[in-house]
Amino acid sequence: MPASLRTVSTAVLEQLRTAVATGAIKPPLDRAALVGFGIRHQLDAIETALAGHKSAACLAVLDVVLAEREVRKPTPELVWTGPEAPAGTARDTAVVLRALFEGAREAVILAGYSFDHARDVLAPLYASMRDHHVDAKFFVDVPQIEHGQDPAAHIATHLGQFYALNWPFGDPRPRIFYDRRALQPGPPFCSMHAKCVVVDGARAFVSSANFTQRGQERNIEVGVLIDDPSFASFLAGQWIGLVESGMVREFRLTIPGF
Repeated sequence: MPASLRTVSTAVLEQLRTAVATGAIKPPLDRAALVGFGIRHQLDAIETALAGHKSAACLAVLDVVLAEREVRKPTPELVWTGPEAPAGTARDTAVVLRALFEGAREAVILAGYSFDHARDVLAPLYASMRDHHVDAKFFVDVPQIEHGQDPAAHIATHLGQFYALNWPFGDPRPRIFYDRRALQPGPPFCSMHAKCVVVDGARAFVSSANFTQRGQERNIEVGVLIDDPSFASFLAGQWIGLVESGMVREFRLTIPGF
């Protein structure tokens, strides 16, 4: 299987195969044809694997990739916080997060809505950043600004407090991004409400649980752990796409005392 197609989602590959088989896209493939058909993700990977090939060769490659994925189809794992029936088999939220952070070796993307003195939750990630030079990007909710507030002070207060309360370890620190719409007084209102983690572009955890003691230990929360590079890379790409498009902004820690 071409290594470049590892990061392309199964849904996109199936869409592409149908397009080539029906003649809706005629090889040799190029970016314009892919975008024109509605395929807008992982274009570099698709071009690397299939550019220059005729229809039969493209179909053969796509069939092999899709067949292998069917054989190796991942089984999502149920992840749970809170009381559980005696026969329950779900994995514990806090245990799963700790294992994900401890196993990180390249990059972690974390999105969260609420953090509350999350030192214990994030300490294993800090250790991986320190010991293995893991790159970490956090996407964090910032309350929407009110009319008359200073945008720079608003962001500095909320995200400076984030570091102070949740990342007491010092360097290395994660890069923190926030939704730029938080600086526009509502309505309409918006929140960074997602809760998910992607590790090394290979494993993804999506959960209802916030990064708080309640969310990790006491609430009833449900999530799913997916050990699938295709899905994980696709989810990571959604967040990186927000960075590259400028829809989220990076916070620079420059305020004395934080």
